[in-house]
Amino acid sequence: MAYAEKRGSGKTPWRARYKRPDGTLGSEPGFRTKKAAEDWGEDQEAAIRAGRWQDPEKARTPLKEFVPIWMAAQKVAPATVIKRQRLLSRHLLPAFGDTKLCEINIFTARAWGNKQTCAPTTVSHALTLLSMILTGAADAGYLLANPMYGRRRQTDRDVHDVTQQQGAVNHDDEDTEEVWAQPEEAFRIFERLGGVQGLMVLSACYTGLRWGELTGLHRDNVLLKRQDELDGKPFERTVLRIDPKVGSLHEVEFALEGEELQAWHKAEDERLAACLEKGWKANRRKEPKGQIRLYLGPPKNKTSKREVDLPPFLVDLWEQHLKEWPHEYVFATPGGQWWRRANFTRVLRPAADGRGAIEKKRGFAGRAEWKPILTGFTMRGARHTHDTWMKEDRIDRALRFKTQGWAVTGDIEGVYEHVTPLMRKERLDALQDRWKRSQG
Repeated sequence: MAYAEKRGSGKTPWRARYKRPDGTLGSEPGFRTKKAAEDWGEDQEAAIRAGRWQDPEKARTPLKEFVPIWMAAQKVAPATVIKRQRLLSRHLLPAFGDTKLCEINIFTARAWGNKQTCAPTTVSHALTLLSMILTGAADAGYLLANPMYGRRRQTDRDVHDVTQQQGAVNHDDEDTEEVWAQPEEAFRIFERLGGVQGLMVLSACYTGLRWGELTGLHRDNVLLKRQDELDGKPFERTVLRIDPKVGSLHEVEFALEGEELQAWHKAEDERLAACLEKGWKANRRKEPKGQIRLYLGPPKNKTSKREVDLPPFLVDLWEQHLKEWPHEYVFATPGGQWWRRANFTRVLRPAADGRGAIEKKRGFAGRAEWKPILTGFTMRGARHTHDTWMKEDRIDRALRFKTQGWAVTGDIEGVYEHVTPLMRKERLDALQDRWKRSQG
C-alpha cells in the first residue's frame, strides 16, 4: 500500500512511496501535503494493477539518452539514416537534447520551430522526426502517449492565410508547383543538349522513371521483349526493367570515421608537403564532415520493382544509342561514371533556363546564346510530365500507377483493377503520337 514520507522542511517536503511492478519501492518527491503524496502513490498502484502504468523515472529520461535507443531500433535506408542524423545533430539535440521526454509537447515544439531561420521544410522534417521519436518512446514505455501525435503543426501558409484575411496579400509567397513540359518543349531540350544528356531528359519524360532508376539503369535491363495477345492477335512490346535489388542509384552522404578519416588526413598531409616542396603557398583544408557515395540498391519501395513499356520511337533511339555506347549503364556520363545530381543539374539548367552568349577570345572558342525553353524544369519535373501526359491521354489509373511505381493503399478499387494489353497499347500509341507532334 502506498504511503508518504516527510523529507525536509521546504514548501514541498512530502514524497510518495509505492510498490513498483517488480516489487521494489518507487518514490516521487515534490508534494506539499501528506495526503497529496499518498493519493499520488495510490494512483500509481491502481494503474499498475490495471496494466496502464508508466514509469515516471523513464519519462524523465533526457531526449539525448533515448535517441540512440530509438535509432538502433529503426530499419531504414542509409540515406534516411544520414538525413535523420543530420536533423538530430544540427537541430533537435542542440534544442531538446537535455530536455526530459515528458516535458516535450506540441507547444514547446512549435515555439522552437517559430524561432528557426532555416528553411521551413527543414523545420517541418525536424518536427516530424521529433514526433516519430516520441511515438517510439510511448511504444517503449517511456511515455503514456506521444503528445504531438495527430496534432497539426503551424506552417508559414497558416500565417499567410491570416494576413490575407486581414487584407495583406504577399504575392511572393504563393505556392509553386513542379514545372512540367509539353512534348515540343521536351523535344527542344533533347535537341539542344544532344548526346546522352539529351536522351536522358527525353527518356525521363516518356517513361516517368525516377532519377535513381534512370541513372542506375543497366543495359541488361532494357529493350526486353514481352509477348501479349490483343483481340486474338500477337502483341509484342519492348520494356525496361527496374531490378528489385539493384534497380536504383543512391547518392548518400556518409560520415567520415576511423580509417577513412585517417586516410583523408594522410592525403591532405601529402598534398601540403607536395605544395611546400614546389614553393607553393597552401592552407590546410577543413576536415570534411562526410563524403558523398554512389551505390546501387533497391528502388524506392516494393512497387517500384516493375517493367515500363517503351514507345517505338524511344526503342529506336535506345537501340542506336546502345550500339555506339561502350558503357554498362545506359545513362552514365560520357566517361562511363555514374551521374551525380548536382553535376547533371549544371548541364540541364542552361539548356532549360537559357544562358548568355560569350564572345570568342584567346583560349576560348566562345559560345552562342540560348534562349529559355522551360525555366525551372528539373528531372523530377520530367516524372511529373509523364504522369500529366498519361492523365491528359486518359490512360487508366491501374496502368498509370504501375508505370510510375506507386502503391495503391486503402483503396478497394485498386485491389480489383488490373492492367490489360489494350491499356498498354493505348498508352504507347498516345506517346508515339506525342513524339510525332513534338517535331512539328
